[in-house]
Amino acid sequence: MSVHEDTLQGLKEALEYVNGDKAKARSSTVTIPEDDIVIKFNRLPEEDKRTIAIIIDKMLIASGK
Repeated sequence: MSVHEDTLQGLKEALEYVNGDKAKARSSTVTIPEDDIVIKFNRLPEEDKRTIAIIIDKMLIASGK
């Protein structure tokens, strides 16, 4: 497939997913070393760190952990 065809196919599948076809769902996992995450987190302004902490807390509550 060409880039154009791949893009159109992806958009079509995204629309099908949004319209309820959960079989079109895709996911991928990117592994980042923990040290890298900590370094990047520590570079953030305090307000952004608080926001991330809130997001993590809400995700843990939503997942029941």
